Amino acid sequence: MIMIKYIKQELNLSPDLKKKNNFAKKYSSLDIDTQKGALIKLEPTNIAYVEPHKIIINNITFLFFNGVDDFYINDLHEKHHLSELQTFFIKAKTQS
Repeated sequence: MIMIKYIKQELNLSPDLKKKNNFAKKYSSLDIDTQKGALIKLEPTNIAYVEPHKIIINNITFLFFNGVDDFYINDLHEKHHLSELQTFFIKAKTQS
């Protein structure tokens, strides 16, 4: 019987993504924290996947990947450009 080992390595936000998130937080007047994503490996297989960075505002989860100029809301079905981030943060802030 093969035992699969779950290994999770935390990822740091890229400097560019961190800068864009901070800009959007500042101009939307939100005090929020970002949950860092992770690289998840299943050993001894060659299966690995990236868990995105997350920001949660009023039960709305914003998903970000390093090196990508888009973000997702709640799931990976619809992407939005980072230039729209401030608008979406403000919409999420007003929802209760």
